[in-house]
Amino acid sequence: MVELKTKITQTGVLYIPKELREAFGREMKIIANASASVFFPADADYTDVLHSLEIIMKDIEHRIRLQKEKQGETKP
Repeated sequence: MVELKTKITQTGVLYIPKELREAFGREMKIIANASASVFFPADADYTDVLHSLEIIMKDIEHRIRLQKEKQGETKP
């Protein structure tokens, strides 16, 4: 899993890397709340999106554990 960083221009345009544009197509849906958002192909099945989010959540939890270990908060 890869973490990408992008910027929003002053006019509100978000650059989406070529790899994602090729995989997701040109039409996407975005679901957002106060802290995060998810975007996915407009024709994606919501069940598939939910499964993908579960995988992403596990990856984020792993990154948090690694970060804490690096900071000496917990032992491996």
